Amino acid sequence: MTINRRQFIGASSTLMLLSACQMPVPAAPKRQIDKIGIQTYTLREALGEDVVGTFRMIKEVGYDYVELNGRNFAERSPAELKQILNDTGLPSPITHVDYDSLANNPGELGDIAAMLECEHVILPWVGDDQRTLDAFKSHADMLNRAAETLQPYGVTVGYHNHQFEFFDLGDGQTGMGILLSETDPGLVAFELDLFWAALSGTDIVALFRNNPGRFKYCHVKDMSGDPTAYRNSLDFPTIVSELMVNVGEGSLPFQDYFAVNDISGMEYFVAEHDNPPSPFRQSVETSYTAMRNMRF
Repeated sequence: MTINRRQFIGASSTLMLLSACQMPVPAAPKRQIDKIGIQTYTLREALGEDVVGTFRMIKEVGYDYVELNGRNFAERSPAELKQILNDTGLPSPITHVDYDSLANNPGELGDIAAMLECEHVILPWVGDDQRTLDAFKSHADMLNRAAETLQPYGVTVGYHNHQFEFFDLGDGQTGMGILLSETDPGLVAFELDLFWAALSGTDIVALFRNNPGRFKYCHVKDMSGDPTAYRNSLDFPTIVSELMVNVGEGSLPFQDYFAVNDISGMEYFVAEHDNPPSPFRQSVETSYTAMRNMRF
């Protein structure tokens, strides 16, 4: 059989096209965390001994910002604290605040936030006697009201969880479910503590998918060991000592969580350890390096 030049060229083109179709499609480039923060509660012991030196250490390790808490400006004015942060080159876009201040003095919080250049204030805790179904409805109402007051200051209100927000309060209702459904998505955001949510057995990716755009912040802390025995426990010191480890030393699938950032709305990634091992610098360096190396 004789093949002329036109047939040869046509056959070659077909083979090239088929080969191209069989070539693997390049994988999408992996993303990483742009800016990494640390909750200063992690280093409360070191800060109690040397405020300036500890903030300098945080900056030297590589952290881009700090998430403050009320104790950071309890012993010094917000202006004094801001000057220390400016001197060490650490912005403070977020701070935790206490319930009473948020509920009863949100305007004063707005002034403090303005001084610290904080754009987000987050409620990190509700007391033992404030965890009923009706109490969480009240908390949701309070968060909405505080957020309305703080909106003119350019400040967003958030809520940070532990595991008890995921406890069944009857008929499958949970504190987290009430807060998500009864707060205004335009005013109130959520900071998901990944350790405590995972401890509760929550499907975190499903939580993100079912509540798109609600989770602007997260606490990145890792877990090592079987949490089953502690699912319904409120023994926080034992849970922390038995299960909590530096980021990168445990088994939580952070890459799976962060792969859906476009759905969750996640913008702030904050390292935290409730009781870090000493030396503290090594501990926070371990977490920082692990977070910097994450790809998702």
